[in-house]
Amino acid sequence: MIRQGESDVTDAITRRAQQLLPAFLATAMSAFVAALVTAVNTGVDAGFVWRWLAAWAIALPAAILAAYLFRPLAWKLSLAVARRLSA
Repeated sequence: MIRQGESDVTDAITRRAQQLLPAFLATAMSAFVAALVTAVNTGVDAGFVWRWLAAWAIALPAAILAAYLFRPLAWKLSLAVARRLSA
């Protein structure tokens, strides 16, 4: 059984995790897309990792910014689609 104080801590941790989730998703997705685009555009050879890291260094801040900027719109669209699918 969870006591009131423990519940408050759990709620705070859950809220913090929800705030951090877009950054973690943006990090993983930007790494994947930067690797894929770098491989397609320049091939995979000895210099691939450095080219990928250079591309990711540009993509990562943009992806994190976009994740937080578009989060409210994405949430509204997700709700609308879920409601439509449930009807």
